[in-house]
Amino acid sequence: MGTSDIILTWHIATSILEVRHPYRPDQEEGSSTICNQHKIAATHLSRYCAYLVTWCPELLPDEDEWSKSLYNAVKEDATRVLAVRAATRTRPLTPEVEYQDLVQLLSEDSKHEVLKNGVRLGKQLVELVEGEEAAWAMLAGFWAEMILYVSPSKNLKGHSMAIARGSELITLLWALLFHVGIVNRPDLGSGRAPCRR
Repeated sequence: MGTSDIILTWHIATSILEVRHPYRPDQEEGSSTICNQHKIAATHLSRYCAYLVTWCPELLPDEDEWSKSLYNAVKEDATRVLAVRAATRTRPLTPEVEYQDLVQLLSEDSKHEVLKNGVRLGKQLVELVEGEEAAWAMLAGFWAEMILYVSPSKNLKGHSMAIARGSELITLLWALLFHVGIVNRPDLGSGRAPCRR
């Protein structure tokens, strides 16, 4: 499984949790401020990583064309499945009903494994025994780690092109990590990022 698979799977899961527990500024007083901060961080970083897969795959570890084809295949499957839902929807639903309908529809009709895995993971997050706050805290941590994991790169050309376009968050992180000597992603066996000496 590549980085793009992981990003898309977790992005789908984050989106499903967001359907079940949407951010509502009018309810902020009654809910946990920390939970809202985790929710905002998780959803923004999730969307940014999905954006990278879609529009800037050259800044990610996977091969560009493979990432693009993966994204297009997942998008095509999701669009096909959700078109049925859009055509039959008559009125606004509660978050609980909308979540249940979405999970049922995607579970039954999706064909792409990334979409199926994202739905399964999203359902697990919603059903987490520790509750919504723990799910958002875990996702905020996951997405922060994912951004830091994908940032180190030897792709100087890709990052210089991103800087010429006006830069990207990932390019700024890449520059900072490069400056402190982190030039590659962590070796999965050692858990340590290779540093230049």
